[in-house]
Amino acid sequence: MFKARRWFSATVLVLGSLTFIYLLISFGPRLVWDQLRRFGWGFALVLPFQILDHMVNALGWRFAFTRADAARVSFWRLVKVRIAGDGVNYLTPSGNIAGEFVRPAMMGECVPYDAMVTSVIIAKAAQAWGQALFVLVGLAWLLHDRSYSFQGRQAWWATLSMGVIIGGVALVVWALTAEPPDWLSRRFPAAVASTVGPRRRLREFLRRHPARLVLSTLCFILGYAWGAAEIWLIANLMGLDLSGRQALTIEFLSNVIDAMMFMVPAKIGTQEAGKAVIFSGLGLAPSAGFTLAIIRHARELIWAAGGFLFFAAHQRKLKT
Repeated sequence: MFKARRWFSATVLVLGSLTFIYLLISFGPRLVWDQLRRFGWGFALVLPFQILDHMVNALGWRFAFTRADAARVSFWRLVKVRIAGDGVNYLTPSGNIAGEFVRPAMMGECVPYDAMVTSVIIAKAAQAWGQALFVLVGLAWLLHDRSYSFQGRQAWWATLSMGVIIGGVALVVWALTAEPPDWLSRRFPAAVASTVGPRRRLREFLRRHPARLVLSTLCFILGYAWGAAEIWLIANLMGLDLSGRQALTIEFLSNVIDAMMFMVPAKIGTQEAGKAVIFSGLGLAPSAGFTLAIIRHARELIWAAGGFLFFAAHQRKLKT
């Protein structure tokens, strides 16, 4: 299985890289370079812009604790660990899962380990629901407003994909709260015994703190909406006259692509191709969408590298 996964990751990386090269050649390296050079110093504004997104997402994680446990958790530590976990998720071919194992380990013993693990599960579910709801609201708005030129059944497939995410995550959460079947308990007794605490806490949280789950989901929705502000900023620093409505449209549809291509590490190729197609649907130059995607990709890679360094420093500290 490990070998098959490794081959899959390598294939995805190669295909993504080839897609990027093909688009770069199609649009012309000189045109893309001229657009990047026009953006210039704007990167100094875009790079720190992401910190608010991390803060909002950390607040979403904070709501995934009970009120009593949240009072014992440092908000800025949550921000730092969110950055580290996101970096691991972004740079590893794990389907955005590896970073979730990093988070509890980096938080220390400020709350019981079971409570920490439960908060990570709840925050991950809230983030997935937040992304899907953000996209569904966006699709409804775009279909009503008719401001985007959907081709064929694009809107239908996007809606179906988000519905599958909402239902799939709900099914996983339900499975985690349910008692494991007897055959599983007999075959993996130690593993099942180790999950008793988190499963109990998860049931209690969902039963006693539904409002905190809603607030957590809303925070993640706000985080995704903040991405539209970044799109608007990058576009205008590139010299594009992009409206707020267009920026929201780009972010809505970008999240559809990100959700469907979650297995692609670092979004290589998918982000550039997606932005080019979205810009074309808006009647804008696809080459501008490609360049904007490169700029956002660079910002994501720098933040992900920083998060990975946080994680590496934590691991080194544990060994000393």
